[in-house]
Amino acid sequence: MPSNNSESQAQARRILDAIAFIPFEQCQLLSREFNSLPARPGIYAIRHKNDGLLYVGKTKSLRGRFSGGHKAFL
Repeated sequence: MPSNNSESQAQARRILDAIAFIPFEQCQLLSREFNSLPARPGIYAIRHKNDGLLYVGKTKSLRGRFSGGHKAFL
């Protein structure tokens, strides 16, 4: 666990960079079948195949976040 704000920011930057630069082909495709998503807390990213990273969020339940709808689907 980071002990200060600058460590937290550095850790967040490393995570964001890792998410942003994973090749699209290695990402888990999101469909309307949400039963395969875990019902646990997590960080998620919404990416567009051509436009790149659209959204990064956190949630208490990944399955609940998407089964209830998400603004990325609007």
